[in-house]
Amino acid sequence: MGVALLLRDTRDRKSERPYDRVDNDAVQLLGILMVPVTVLLGLWLAAYGYITPGGGFQGGVVLAAGLVLLWAAGRYRAYRAASPMELVELAEGVGAGGYVVVGLAALVSGAPFLHNLLGPGDFGTLLSGGSIPLLNWAAAIEVAAANVLLFHEFFEEYVLSLRSRR
Repeated sequence: MGVALLLRDTRDRKSERPYDRVDNDAVQLLGILMVPVTVLLGLWLAAYGYITPGGGFQGGVVLAAGLVLLWAAGRYRAYRAASPMELVELAEGVGAGGYVVVGLAALVSGAPFLHNLLGPGDFGTLLSGGSIPLLNWAAAIEVAAANVLLFHEFFEEYVLSLRSRR
């Protein structure tokens, strides 16, 4: 959050958004092909994080990296179109709020904060984690949205600094 605030202070809000495009065909093709693979990997990490290495944080970072590949594959405008700030900020709030809601649901039921309310489930399956899958998904949504917001600020600063050099 501090980095985003620092970057926002240095940017002229009235500047026209530049048209930046990667002209290397190999980078564009590889980036476009890797977007769905990266998003799928992020979803897998978030879903299976309590059974295998991974989890909500790791899955969220990889999901955000899928959007960064849009920028690397071609244009900043494609990245901006795929990540409208209002929706990203809403997702960040839903993710953080979802984590708290799971904890408060446990408190309301008379259990400790974040206590498992869904039972032990079946060993080795997606249903074995009780409340943990809900926490993983909440964390994945929040982390992905926070990283997209941070990338947005970095890209704004980078793209505008490229324009000022022209």
